[in-house]
Amino acid sequence: MVTIPYAVMILAVYLLLIPVVHSSEMLPLNRLWILCGVLLAQTIVYGFIRRRTYIKICVGFAQTTKKARISMGEHLRTLSMGFFSKRDAGDLSTVLLRDYTEMENLASGLIPQVSVILVRLIISIIVLSAFDWRMVLAVILTIPMSLPFAIISYKRIGKISDKLLKAQQEAASRILEYVGGIQTLKAFNQAGEHFRILKETFLNQSKHSKRMELAAAPIGMIGRFVLNCGIGIVMLCGVWLLTGGDMSPFYYIVFLLLSLNIYEPIMTVFAFIADYARTNGSAQRIYILNNEKPLLEPKNSLPISDTEIIFKDVSFSYGDKEVLHNISFSIPPKGLTALVGPSGSGKSTIVKLVARFWDVDKGEIIIGDVPVTKIKNDDLLSKISMVFQDVYLFNDTIESNIRMGNSSAAMDEVVEVAKKAACHQFISALPQGYNTLVGEGGSTLSGGEKQRISIARALLKNAPIVLLDEATASLDPENEILIQQAISALVENKTVIVIAHRLQSIRNAQQIIVLDNGGIREKGSHDTLLKKGGMYAHLWEEQSRAGSWRLMDSIVN
Repeated sequence: MVTIPYAVMILAVYLLLIPVVHSSEMLPLNRLWILCGVLLAQTIVYGFIRRRTYIKICVGFAQTTKKARISMGEHLRTLSMGFFSKRDAGDLSTVLLRDYTEMENLASGLIPQVSVILVRLIISIIVLSAFDWRMVLAVILTIPMSLPFAIISYKRIGKISDKLLKAQQEAASRILEYVGGIQTLKAFNQAGEHFRILKETFLNQSKHSKRMELAAAPIGMIGRFVLNCGIGIVMLCGVWLLTGGDMSPFYYIVFLLLSLNIYEPIMTVFAFIADYARTNGSAQRIYILNNEKPLLEPKNSLPISDTEIIFKDVSFSYGDKEVLHNISFSIPPKGLTALVGPSGSGKSTIVKLVARFWDVDKGEIIIGDVPVTKIKNDDLLSKISMVFQDVYLFNDTIESNIRMGNSSAAMDEVVEVAKKAACHQFISALPQGYNTLVGEGGSTLSGGEKQRISIARALLKNAPIVLLDEATASLDPENEILIQQAISALVENKTVIVIAHRLQSIRNAQQIIVLDNGGIREKGSHDTLLKKGGMYAHLWEEQSRAGSWRLMDSIVN
């Protein structure tokens, strides 16, 4: 369809030359009008087909990209938390947003255009071969001469593309860091210094972007110059053949017209090489991310009979550093077990291993007589409610953030768990109450408010196992008492594991496990551990002394 205008042009030139070659014949106007009609019909049909094809291509590739992004999201959901601890958020967002967009642009724009160009090129060469093979050689002579410049530029662009991507990822991460931590930066008078760092990342990105454009210069300048020389070669060869009487003027004009139809598409393909080089890097990054090994899941998930949790000779490492050393213990069902110990002793790691954020290096974790590796991740997490030390709320209403625990819960249930989590009062005082937007990450709320909302979310889920990682760390004493009451209500029917630095808050725990340097130092109830006079008793004595000091300090002031 796209070659019809060139065929019409050649026929029109032939008809126009008839009176020149044969002076006795008249100009065939009727045939010229017919050619005009053919060209008009081709324009209408091509426009209609092109419109429908363009819409289908755009919609089709957009749908494909959407499905690919969703598939990637599902894949990321199956990866261990160890993967996310090694990858930067800016890196992942670049792959999901920029790289998939690059691939979509390549598929929807570059591939169809190159396909059309190659078809035009092949048809043109075939048509020209029917006239004079010597002129065909003159036409294609400069094409292989221009290819080395395309190859050199492709390799240069590929190398610079990786550096540019790293600069873009660094800029994205710095932006997130600067915006997210602006309050802390201002508090410590570091906003200017960190903005200088942010500015340097932008300058670095700009430098690599300029280098990317310069890498394409051999294609845009030298390659185009070599191809343009081909037009001159065609003209010289044609004049030589005309002089010798080996070619008619009509054939000469045909070669001049169609040679442009060959060189211009090739120049366009060369211009696409830069896009392809960048997109090739995007494809590799998507491929690498897609091939990250997920946590292995069984084909059929075994049912959990109860909520007893057993750690059997478990060892676990972050990279080369082992943080849990061959530990064994059991957590009885429907009770409160507290994990205490100094920072870095392995408390948070144990909680996350229960939820199978990672797989253990050695040993086994069993829940209800079933190893966690025999339970599908979705089935396992449906049995667990979690409250992390670092709370994240989504940029949505307070109600929606609480409803993450149970999207089908009635509003009365949402309010009830909010009351238990000691956050109903401050929510009600907000202008829009439960419909108040909390901002990205809950930026409009204080640390204690965010943590109480996350506790309400966990309460609403009503899972049989509750994991509380420093759940009361950001609460004042008054609200902490209310939270402890809510946790006490859970103990009757649920298995609760809580990490707490304030030993006063876990005095009534059914079991207290004292960790130190990745191992279990002591285990028992509060009274039992005090009688032992070991590490727990020492921590209790220190906190009691510190509490008395704070009380005396407040009386003096």
